[in-house]
Amino acid sequence: MRLIPATIRIVPLMLLLYLTAPAVVAEVSVTGVKGEARENVLLMLSLAKEKCDAPEWKIRGLSGKADDEINQALRALGYYHPVIKKSLAFKDACWQADFAIDPGPQVVIDNITITLTGDAHDDPEFQKLRDTLLTANGNPLRHDQYEKMKRRIESLALERGYLKSSFSEKQLLIDKANNKAYIKLVFDGGKRMVFGDVMVEQDILNPEFVQKFISFKSGDYYSSEQLAKTYNALSKSGYFKSVDIRPDTENIKQKQVPVSVKLSPEKIHHYGFGIGFDTDIGPLLNASYKNRRLNRRGHFLNANIDLAPVLSTADAEYSIPLDNPASDFFSFGGGFKREDTDTYKSLSAKLSARLKHDFDSGWKQTLFIDSVYEDFTIGPKSNQVLLLVPGGSWLRSVSDSTLRPTRGHRLEFNLAGSYKNPISEVSFAQGSVSAVWMHPLPWSGKFIARTEQGATLVDQFDKLPTSYRFYAGGMNSIRGYAYKELGPKDNQGNVIGGKFLSVVSAEYEQSVLDDWGVAAFIDGGNAYNPENISIKAGAGLGVRWYSPIGPIRLDFAVPLNESDSSFQIHFAAGARL
Repeated sequence: MRLIPATIRIVPLMLLLYLTAPAVVAEVSVTGVKGEARENVLLMLSLAKEKCDAPEWKIRGLSGKADDEINQALRALGYYHPVIKKSLAFKDACWQADFAIDPGPQVVIDNITITLTGDAHDDPEFQKLRDTLLTANGNPLRHDQYEKMKRRIESLALERGYLKSSFSEKQLLIDKANNKAYIKLVFDGGKRMVFGDVMVEQDILNPEFVQKFISFKSGDYYSSEQLAKTYNALSKSGYFKSVDIRPDTENIKQKQVPVSVKLSPEKIHHYGFGIGFDTDIGPLLNASYKNRRLNRRGHFLNANIDLAPVLSTADAEYSIPLDNPASDFFSFGGGFKREDTDTYKSLSAKLSARLKHDFDSGWKQTLFIDSVYEDFTIGPKSNQVLLLVPGGSWLRSVSDSTLRPTRGHRLEFNLAGSYKNPISEVSFAQGSVSAVWMHPLPWSGKFIARTEQGATLVDQFDKLPTSYRFYAGGMNSIRGYAYKELGPKDNQGNVIGGKFLSVVSAEYEQSVLDDWGVAAFIDGGNAYNPENISIKAGAGLGVRWYSPIGPIRLDFAVPLNESDSSFQIHFAAGARL
């Protein structure tokens, strides 16, 4: 058995994803091979890039070297015994080349040997990777996979602090006679490095507070993952305009890698103003203010005002970072809300305290206690109620794009309640869940499913404020009906809201141009009480503009049941995930 080193030039197959052949009139026919093998042959064939007006001497010269090019293309996929039959014909209008290829048997990996030396020998992550790579034994040989195997070892070394590592031996040997391949890799990890001194340059916040964002300390094993985690935490904190983290790999002493962190501040004050329109609540004016650093301990303040004919709000929130300032906050604040719908009028004030936590899994948790005073009127009846409401919410949103998602989901749970006492006039318990699921379909389409379910247990429904009653209708509820138009009615026909809510929606969205799309949808459900369930439905068509700030949606919907109007136009902006 004679082994020969596999020193052929490897054609990166990934090039096929973004290289396209130039427009040619000449016909180059390749038969006998399919899929990646055929594509790789066409990529390597110089003839396939020539036009009809190329001189005959050039075409004949390229035809002569075609065998070597085909061999090179097929060896990258493990075919070492191709049989090639070719023909070349010149006609008045053009020339034509035909290649009939029998690729022969594919070389199979017969043995893989991976030896780890240095500190990597006892590293469980390297042992796990080696076990994974050894499973390729018995697979057909692909040279790009062999290169990927080496890159995975090198990448893991950099991630885990083997900064002086290298391959002391790397061989791919081919036994052409028996169609077998042998891979031998010897990787010297050397000494595993640790973090040395961590120098933080900033004069914005207390050093001990900034240190909480840094997920590593001197003496920890060097990890590129921890460097990235620290960078993300500092960048997303809102305190810093720029974050520069530099490991000094040129000055490693006694296995210690010094790290410098340079931070420049964001502006303390941020003001925002906006004008908009929402078909549910009308023309909208917005003003916002944020103080990013109230003190050197990282406290910050948010304030916001929204003014619209149907719904106006004003609120302020003072936030205090906790032991893990990247994910944990305590906040307190207050706000006012005025709502004037076709079904009720409400004026409320709220004082609240919140404990927020972001889990590594992506879930965002908020635990709260609210003190709420609400003055509301439904038909001829008015009421004023004081409530103390503890509760919690849990939210997780996943998507493949922030501005133009095609795949993802959003799931939110809410729990709230109150027990009658001197500072809370109504006993109730309430839970709700809302979900959106988006999935791509062929021909640039996507399917969007949406649901919202809610239930309330209450001792005195007449005293339950409108903020805690369920209503349906509107852009994000059942389209074809006005905002909060739907729900149980009293004897005089006034919509008083329900104890339960059930809404489902199905939508198909189709892109028609680069930045435009159309949609068709049907929504159904209602707010109801168990003794009187009435399902309402609406359907329609919509236009989508995928703007630089996110999707803009314009929907034309008709009610499929009795309604106050024959159709509704709904407008909204922003992604739904």
